[in-house]
Amino acid sequence: MKIKTLTLTLAVLGCLALPASAIILIPNGDFSSGSENWLRVGGDGEGPANTFPTGGNPGGYGAITPAGNWGILVSPTVAGTNGGGVPIASLSLTAGGPVTFTYDSINLSGPGAVGGFKWEAWGNNALVGNTGDVFPTVIGDGSTWQTYTYNWTLPALTDKLIFVPLWAGGTNPSTIGVDNVGVVPEPSTYALLALGAAGLGGHLIRRRRRS
Repeated sequence: MKIKTLTLTLAVLGCLALPASAIILIPNGDFSSGSENWLRVGGDGEGPANTFPTGGNPGGYGAITPAGNWGILVSPTVAGTNGGGVPIASLSLTAGGPVTFTYDSINLSGPGAVGGFKWEAWGNNALVGNTGDVFPTVIGDGSTWQTYTYNWTLPALTDKLIFVPLWAGGTNPSTIGVDNVGVVPEPSTYALLALGAAGLGGHLIRRRRRS
């Protein structure tokens, strides 16, 4: 009876713990490896974005300073090329299903608008849909790191995603910080992880009994 109770407790604790870290980052989504996997693009043809050693997390962050009134980052590689895009399977997503995108942003020039975002869906190396340019409602005055989310439904033919952080929009010259780019798993993913935790707990208990 005690063993069953302990196993159930592990499962419940797994469910409770998951939401606290319920983000699946894209490759180098926290910029801990600098600009790796990120393409930098600006209005003047130069790369306006830089990475810095500290930011929303100790590993670093990306910064976008507009050039020619716009600037973006693109991950992970040039859209449409073989290997371009993040496979949705690696993000626990399903084509045609819901997704919640998440990222942290800040206006590094002071109070004001934060960075926008655009998500592109690709299937068989062809664009099958996108969110359009999304500029969120600023949390607070924009001068502190905040987490922004956006809900979307993936097109039915999606097999990969391209992530495109944007500048603050329009002719805004502010330098924007972006960090922790990823997705929030669907609730069913929590359940699977909790079951895995319960199974591991049961396995450890059985080993202990045998020993």
